[in-house]
Amino acid sequence: MATVTRTVSYRCSDDCQMAGCPGHTGTLTYRSITDSYTFDMAGRELHFERGQLEAMLMLLRDLSADRIDALEVR
Repeated sequence: MATVTRTVSYRCSDDCQMAGCPGHTGTLTYRSITDSYTFDMAGRELHFERGQLEAMLMLLRDLSADRIDALEVR
């Protein structure tokens, strides 16, 4: 059994504070025993199983192909 955690700093685009976004930390945790993922964004958690996460990544790739301002999703 393994638990793998990755962390990234990001800024939200909705001006979460009046003076603008001060920045947040996002944490992705993978648990091999359940093959599941948890993404924690400043206290808000999203839970995915592998198939759901792969489907979302495919959709993000398709979306980025249609939007010039989209980030590249590998």
